Amino acid sequence: MKNKIAQYLRHKSVSVLLSIRSKPKDLSRAIKLSLSLLLLLVCSGANAAGGIGSVWSTGSDDSAISVTWTVPSGNYNHVGSSYKVCYRKTPTLNVCGGVESYTAPNNFTATGLNSDTEYKFKVWCYCEKKNWRGKWKNAKWRKIGTYKQSTLPEPEPDVLISNISVVDVAPGASKYEASIDVEVTYTNPAAFEFVRTCYKKLGNMTSMNSICSKRDLPPSSWGSSDHGRGWLDVEPAPSGSIFSFGSLKQCRQYKVVSYGFYDGVDNGLKLGETNAHTPGDCKANKMGMVIVDDYSETILVEYAEMISYHYDGHLFHYLAAQYDQELFTAHKLMMEEDRVDIVQPKALMEYLVGSESQVWDNWQNENRLLEQRLTLDAYVEDKYPELYKDILDDIQEPEQRRKAR
Repeated sequence: MKNKIAQYLRHKSVSVLLSIRSKPKDLSRAIKLSLSLLLLLVCSGANAAGGIGSVWSTGSDDSAISVTWTVPSGNYNHVGSSYKVCYRKTPTLNVCGGVESYTAPNNFTATGLNSDTEYKFKVWCYCEKKNWRGKWKNAKWRKIGTYKQSTLPEPEPDVLISNISVVDVAPGASKYEASIDVEVTYTNPAAFEFVRTCYKKLGNMTSMNSICSKRDLPPSSWGSSDHGRGWLDVEPAPSGSIFSFGSLKQCRQYKVVSYGFYDGVDNGLKLGETNAHTPGDCKANKMGMVIVDDYSETILVEYAEMISYHYDGHLFHYLAAQYDQELFTAHKLMMEEDRVDIVQPKALMEYLVGSESQVWDNWQNENRLLEQRLTLDAYVEDKYPELYKDILDDIQEPEQRRKAR
């Protein structure tokens, strides 16, 4: 189809240009029309680099995971009758090389999954995109977003079964008005005095599990909640209670954990944890954000291996010593709470980019890296020039629209 469109546009351009000979007075109109057609031809092959929305889980058990996602709006228009959902066990290089399904509503349940196993989901819509001139163009399959969720372990008899799941996310009216709603469920035996649910933004240096699991610690240690971290106690909190958190920052990854407290017991019982990504104007404005979001298992792996060689395998210690000693604290917290070892180069880069750390910008702008073309931008440009052009076009397009207005 794309080739047929391209042939038609070339033919139309040539026809218009030839018409100049017979109608000189239409010279100006013909040139303008030809340039418009050629511009459309050039831009028709551009690919969006980042997701255009958010995906989250609405529930899971030991063999199934349910997900939903935001309906395309704004600069994207859903012209298809269904969505495409791909999922596969992690780690995986190609999510859509696994199970691929199509669904009309914006929700999907994957069944027959392995228990206690993490799966990665990708959701696509057949959407057209509004260009900087306000015209709809280039209808194709576009990624709404990705999401990772684990199935629960197989239940054991006569034990507490609990879960926490995201039921809604909203961008709010401004940068710091995003919100997350989670539902906490559990089965008998459970007669909690109250249930506490805490959250923190990726990169926040708070030891959330150790503080939230102690009856008196959040009020005395944090004082109040903000966009970086916070908590909410609900008493009583029957199974199915909804915890709502507002005044969060748009386009950020948050970790949410819940504890149940029995009367007279200081330490809470962990009911579950989950991750949520707040929506908003999440257009990636840096190459690093696009690569981490869409190419973490391919290009980022390659770059991590290459750049690690230039630091004799000690990139983490170099960056901590050169720019921020708190990386050691972050490493400890990430190991304790998420079992993620950011000493490893790939995990370190995902953390630095995802947490908006200044370490990433400072490091990538070192003269040595710039002169030897060892930056991530240079790596993508040299090894994947066509992809680099597509990503760069997608990053720069919002600025073009602002100038046009």
